[in-house]
Amino acid sequence: MNSTNPHTTATAVTVLALAVVLLLAAALGAVAGWLARMDGAGRPAALSRAGAAFGGALTVISAVLTLLHSVLR
Repeated sequence: MNSTNPHTTATAVTVLALAVVLLLAAALGAVAGWLARMDGAGRPAALSRAGAAFGGALTVISAVLTLLHSVLR
Protein backbone atom coordinates (compact mmCIF):
# COMPACT_ATOMS: atom_id res chain seq x y z
CA MET A 1 0.00 0.00 0.00
CA ASN A 2 1.41 3.37 -1.02
CA SER A 3 0.85 6.12 1.55
CA THR A 4 2.73 9.00 -0.09
CA ASN A 5 1.44 12.41 0.94
CA PRO A 6 0.35 14.32 -2.21
CA HIS A 7 1.57 17.61 -0.74
CA THR A 8 5.05 16.13 -0.28
CA THR A 9 5.07 14.97 -3.90
CA ALA A 10 3.92 18.37 -5.16
CA THR A 11 6.61 20.09 -3.12
CA ALA A 12 9.28 17.76 -4.46
CA VAL A 13 8.18 18.36 -8.05
CA THR A 14 8.15 22.12 -7.47
CA VAL A 15 11.68 22.09 -6.03
CA LEU A 16 12.89 19.91 -8.91
CA ALA A 17 11.30 22.26 -11.48
CA LEU A 18 12.93 25.25 -9.79
CA ALA A 19 16.33 23.55 -9.89
CA VAL A 20 15.92 22.76 -13.59
CA VAL A 21 14.87 26.36 -14.33
CA LEU A 22 17.89 27.77 -12.51
CA LEU A 23 20.30 25.40 -14.26
CA LEU A 24 18.82 26.13 -17.68
CA ALA A 25 18.92 29.90 -17.13
CA ALA A 26 22.52 29.67 -15.88
CA ALA A 27 23.53 27.64 -18.92
CA LEU A 28 21.89 30.17 -21.25
CA GLY A 29 23.67 33.01 -19.45
CA ALA A 30 27.02 31.24 -19.69
CA VAL A 31 26.56 30.63 -23.41
CA ALA A 32 25.59 34.27 -23.96
CA GLY A 33 28.68 35.45 -22.07
CA TRP A 34 30.92 33.07 -23.97
CA LEU A 35 29.47 34.19 -27.32
CA ALA A 36 29.98 37.83 -26.34
CA ARG A 37 33.63 37.12 -25.51
CA MET A 38 34.07 35.31 -28.81
CA ASP A 39 32.62 38.37 -30.53
CA GLY A 40 35.38 40.51 -29.02
CA ALA A 41 33.52 42.08 -26.09
CA GLY A 42 35.50 42.85 -22.96
CA ARG A 43 34.93 40.95 -19.74
CA PRO A 44 32.58 43.55 -18.20
CA ALA A 45 30.46 43.73 -21.36
CA ALA A 46 30.34 39.94 -21.66
CA LEU A 47 29.33 39.61 -18.01
CA SER A 48 26.62 42.21 -18.53
CA ARG A 49 25.26 40.32 -21.53
CA ALA A 50 25.40 37.04 -19.59
CA GLY A 51 23.49 38.61 -16.70
CA ALA A 52 20.86 40.03 -19.01
CA ALA A 53 20.45 36.66 -20.73
CA PHE A 54 20.22 34.88 -17.36
CA GLY A 55 17.57 37.30 -16.11
CA GLY A 56 15.59 37.16 -19.32
CA ALA A 57 15.70 33.38 -19.49
CA LEU A 58 14.71 33.08 -15.84
CA THR A 59 11.75 35.40 -16.41
CA VAL A 60 10.49 33.64 -19.52
CA ILE A 61 10.94 30.10 -18.19
CA SER A 62 9.27 31.01 -14.89
CA ALA A 63 6.34 32.58 -16.73
CA VAL A 64 5.91 29.48 -18.89
CA LEU A 65 6.05 27.18 -15.86
CA THR A 66 3.51 29.35 -14.04
CA LEU A 67 1.21 29.22 -17.06
CA LEU A 68 1.56 25.44 -17.29
CA HIS A 69 0.89 25.08 -13.58
CA SER A 70 -2.29 27.14 -13.78
CA VAL A 71 -3.51 25.30 -16.89
CA LEU A 72 -2.80 21.81 -15.54
CA ARG A 73 -4.28 22.53 -12.13
